[in-house]
Formats: sequence, C-alpha cells, structure tokens
Amino acid sequence: MLASSGRCLVTAELRPAPAAAAAPAAARRRRAPASAAQRATALPALQPPKHQQHAPLLGLQQQQIQQRRPRIAPVAAASSGGGSSSKSTTFTLPTLLTLARVAAIPALVAAWYSAAPWAPAACTALFVGASLTDYLDGYLARKLDASSAFGAFLDPVADKLMVATVMILMCTRPLPAGLAAGNTWLMPLVTCVVIGREITMSALREWAAALGPEAHSAVAVSWVGKWKTAAQMTSLTLLLLARQGPAAGGAVPPAALAAAGATGVPLLLVAALLTVWSLALYFAGLWRFF
Repeated sequence: MLASSGRCLVTAELRPAPAAAAAPAAARRRRAPASAAQRATALPALQPPKHQQHAPLLGLQQQQIQQRRPRIAPVAAASSGGGSSSKSTTFTLPTLLTLARVAAIPALVAAWYSAAPWAPAACTALFVGASLTDYLDGYLARKLDASSAFGAFLDPVADKLMVATVMILMCTRPLPAGLAAGNTWLMPLVTCVVIGREITMSALREWAAALGPEAHSAVAVSWVGKWKTAAQMTSLTLLLLARQGPAAGGAVPPAALAAAGATGVPLLLVAALLTVWSLALYFAGLWRFF
C-alpha cells in the first residue's frame, strides 16, 4: 500500500513537468506573431536604394523621349538629305562677290600685257572694282546675315591674291611717275616684304590653330592689319592710275596723273611699314606660346 501511494506521489510530481516544458514553447508561439508584425511594420520604414527612387522619373523621361522622336526624325532627315540647302548657305551673295574678285585676276593680267589703248584703264577699273567688292561683301554678309565658313575662308585669300598679283606685275616695269619715277628696285623690295609677311602669317595662323583657341585668338585680324590692307589697295590704285599716262586719252588730266604717282609711292611705303608692324604685333601676342 505504501508502495502504491509512493507511485502516485511520484506520478503526481512528474505530471506537471510536460506543462512546464510546454510553457516556453507556448510563449515562443505567442511571441512569434508579434515579432513578425514588428518586422512587417519595420520594413516599409526602410528607404529603397537611390536608383530605385529615381526609376519612375527615368521611366517618365524615356516616355517623353519616345514621344518626341517621331517629330524630330523628319526634321533631321530633311536637313541631312537636302543638298540644295547646303548649297544655298555656302554660295551666298557675298561669297559670289568674293569669287568674282578671284575671277578678275586672270582678266587683270591679260589687260596688263595687252597692247590695246584701253588696257591700262581696264587694269585700273578691275582693281578698283575688286577693292570695292572687298568692302561690299563684308557689308552684305553682316546686313543680310549671309556669312558662311567658305566665305570667311575665301575673303582674305582673294585680297592677298589680288594685291600680290598687281605688285608682281608692277615689278616688271619702272615706276611711272612721282619722286621715284623710273626706279626699278623699290617696287620689288616692297613686294618681297608684303608677300613674305603674308607667307609668314599663314604659317603662324596654322601653328596657332594647332595650339588651341587661346593662341588662335591672338592672331585674329587687328586694326593694324585692316589699315595695312586699305593702304595697299589705295596706293596700288594710284600707281595704276599714274601708269595710264597718254593711254588715258585726255580723260584724266596730266596733273591728276602726276599727283597719283607722287602720292602712290609714299603711301605704298606706309603700307609696307604697317605690314611689318602688324607682323611684329602678331608675334608679340604669340610669344608666350613659344
């Protein structure tokens, strides 16, 4: 009997143990939903990465680009496929005047060596017309907004070709009138100075363009260069006018021809001085790049 009662006590003492062992598991089961809820509420507080934040904006921009693309494509096709539009912007009225100045050079050479009585006057008229178009094409390019890259390149080339051609032609004959009448060395000397300067400036501008925009801006056309060109063209016009002499046929008074010859030679020397001065200024502006 004592044995049976002992077994009952042992059994009674051992029975609560499963409930006590199951208590932590029940507590864990009760805590599990709470921690999951906390994790669920904590996740939205985290900010997404930056690339995901901007994803809607990027998508909107791509949609706008897709919508604009059909409108841009026909314009690009028209601008790239039209050959006539590029021609019209290249061969503008100022550029055509510059081309006419270049085309007048062979006619001037032919008139110089012609024995016709009107040939000296034709030389003077061609050179005066070329000098006037030099001013006119620049004025029209600014007035009509018709400038072009080809015209900007061709304009100074046409000036240099015309001036160099007339100076070389005048070296073949003595000076017609003035204090240096009959002189045979002054004109070749001035011609060598002018042509040598132009060759040097061409090489200098090409080298400056290779250095960069700052160096290239240092050899931009200055006011000394513009005055040099004006003095050259005025002096050569006066010397061509003085060369007419008897060929003028009384159209120009002899006193005016003599005055043209007397004024043309000193003005030509002034042009040579401005030529050397402008070259020195360009070298001074580029000296820091050497």
